Amino acid sequence: MILRSIHSKRAGRLDKACGEAKLIDLSICGLCHHSMNDDFENSNPVLAYDPPPAGYGASVLRKAPPPRMLDHHRIVRAVRMIERTPAASTTLKDVSAHLGLSPFHFQRQFQEVMGESPSAYMRRTRLDRAAMNLQMSAQPITHIAFNAGYASHEAFIRAFQRQFGATPSDYRVAAQRVLPARPRLRKADLARVKVGRRPKMRLLAMRFYGSYALVEENWRIFGEYLKRVGFPMGEARPVGIILDTPLITPGELVRYDCAVVDQGFPVGDTALSPLQFRAGRYVSTNHAGPYAEIFRAYEFVSVDWIATSGEIFLPDGNGGYEFYNLPPWDHTGRMQNLDIVLPLAG
Repeated sequence: MILRSIHSKRAGRLDKACGEAKLIDLSICGLCHHSMNDDFENSNPVLAYDPPPAGYGASVLRKAPPPRMLDHHRIVRAVRMIERTPAASTTLKDVSAHLGLSPFHFQRQFQEVMGESPSAYMRRTRLDRAAMNLQMSAQPITHIAFNAGYASHEAFIRAFQRQFGATPSDYRVAAQRVLPARPRLRKADLARVKVGRRPKMRLLAMRFYGSYALVEENWRIFGEYLKRVGFPMGEARPVGIILDTPLITPGELVRYDCAVVDQGFPVGDTALSPLQFRAGRYVSTNHAGPYAEIFRAYEFVSVDWIATSGEIFLPDGNGGYEFYNLPPWDHTGRMQNLDIVLPLAG
């Protein structure tokens, strides 16, 4: 959920940091080559990187991208089960039994639709989450490994190094060193942030894959789909769910859920799948402006505010949320109004 722009003024320091880390080309050194205006308020928003500066190339791990919109009923259920609890020990047998398929037929069907095996998908998405925690927190690596579903610290290190070309400790040093200096927050800035408890709620979601530059188009497609299946649009309360950062995950693999609050709509054979918004403590801030500028709001709350607040994000919070105050499908390319909502520990 951490989305941070890199400013050209610090390029010399970034080159030094990357050189000391000695990471391969697909890792954090890519950050050195991105140039942005040093003035935060006037910086050009970046919704996608190719390749991701703190990640890896998609072709390294797979031969084909996942579908833009995942509407295969069985594979949707499989993906939801795999992603539900990152720290849980979910096996191929568990998921195939959940779908009523043999492990062989499930694995073949999953690979045909998603372009990678179920185990590769699980491993890649959990390691992406681990990389985010390494970059943006001081959590012990053993805790991050456990939250990524690894019982063995050694197994986590081996898997992480295969995906990112660096050990978790080396990756953390390089990734944190290249982050821009945090500005001093003013009272007016802090007033934009609210912390409080939110009740659980049930959502009906559709999964999309692709860079954040496609999010508004995703909402347009989702809105048309809701109309087609007879969802009462006048009652729709849209919620976006973000699971990846473009600094780490290749654009074609970035996961984004378009959802609405479930008010009893019969799902039936639709491509909508139920999700739970967990009750708990959340931090929120409002974004009123083009979606192309959304990362500025994420930067503020997830990097600048969190560093001064004494709070920490929930390690297994399973994503961040965008609660839309206006229907996003009616405001494509124009002013969007939404609340960014991120889960906190405690």
